[in-house]
Amino acid sequence: MRFKRPQVRYADTPQPATPYQAAAQVWDERIGSARVQAKNWRLMAFGCLVLALLMAGGLVWRSAQSIVTPYVIEVDQSGQVRTVGEAATPYRPTDAQTAHHIARFVTLVRSLSIDPIVVRQNWLDAYDYTTDRGAAVLNDYARVNDPFARIGKESVTVQITSVVRASEASFNVRWTERRYVNGAATGLERWTAVVSIVQQTPRTEERLRRN
Repeated sequence: MRFKRPQVRYADTPQPATPYQAAAQVWDERIGSARVQAKNWRLMAFGCLVLALLMAGGLVWRSAQSIVTPYVIEVDQSGQVRTVGEAATPYRPTDAQTAHHIARFVTLVRSLSIDPIVVRQNWLDAYDYTTDRGAAVLNDYARVNDPFARIGKESVTVQITSVVRASEASFNVRWTERRYVNGAATGLERWTAVVSIVQQTPRTEERLRRN
């Protein structure tokens, strides 16, 4: 006796024969569609979650970055602002700007007021222009030529004649000093000096404000 192997044929789903089968088929289609839609919504929600996490991480990283744009504010002798601009990198002052500060430094150190408070403030301001090594040299100069010991005996005014560049790291300064005793001029002296300079970027806000 031989048995025939059943043949399997794939074709479209046959039409339901009874109302019960028709209702079951409609129900299956609805359930399948709902499952597909739920899967799609889950994928979209997961994608939105990943995008939100990436954006949140980017905002946190951006907020942790310190972005500081330095500006150079040029003022005149009266303290009025002349120009304001974004600082170049690296910033290099002009010879005229450097000459102004050198002239200011020489005037602070060499002039002598009759008021001890003014003399003290002049020397404190002069130290703002020096490096640590320059401050040590200024200390030695003050010990030999104590300005406070001469207060009340005489006064000195300084007139800067010229400040010109002598080399890449030095300037030649010429000035005159007029001395007064009891309000009367007692003499006029002409001085020349070579001042070495070095450019240092301020590393603290206090140092930047003072210099």
